[in-house]
Amino acid sequence: MFVLLHLVSVILLSGVTFAAFAAPVEENRRKYLMRSGALSLLVFLSGFGVMGMMGLGFPGWALVKVVCWLVLSGLTGMAFRMTGQVPMLAAVATVVIVIAVTMVTYRPF
Repeated sequence: MFVLLHLVSVILLSGVTFAAFAAPVEENRRKYLMRSGALSLLVFLSGFGVMGMMGLGFPGWALVKVVCWLVLSGLTGMAFRMTGQVPMLAAVATVVIVIAVTMVTYRPF
C-alpha cells in the first residue's frame, strides 16, 4: 500500500513541478503550490512508511533521497520567482529525479 502511494505521489509531484515550469504565471501559482505541498507531504510520509515496513533503518541512500525530495519540493515555488531561469530549474529537477531513481534502484550505500 505504501509503495503504490509513494510511487504515485512521486510521479504526480514531478508532474506538478514540470507543469509549474510550463506555465509560471501568477494565476496558476496558488493551485500548483497547494498541489505540490500536499503531494510533497504524501511523498514524505509514504517514503518513511515504506522504509519502516521494510525494516531498513535509515541507510545513506535514503538520506540522498530525502535531499532530492527537498530540492524537488522547493522547485515548484522557485518556478514562479525565477521565471527567466525555468530551463535551468527543469534541468535541476531532471537531474534530481535521476539521482533519486538511481539511489533506490542500486542502493549504493
